[in-house]
Amino acid sequence: MTMPTGPRRDARTDEAQPAAEIFRVPILLGLATAVGLVSALVGDGVWDALSWLALAAPAAAVAWAWRAR
Repeated sequence: MTMPTGPRRDARTDEAQPAAEIFRVPILLGLATAVGLVSALVGDGVWDALSWLALAAPAAAVAWAWRAR
């Protein structure tokens, strides 16, 4: 098993972080999901495209986070 050679990424920090900084990304992903679900129910055509894009954003964020780990 090889050891990572880059800088250590630790989840804990010595400084307190404000709640807005901690919850910014989860709130944005939740809003994107809500917009996608509502737009899928509202109509067809452009609404469908908006729902696909809005629902793909959280999935892309998860894929990016897994790739970054």
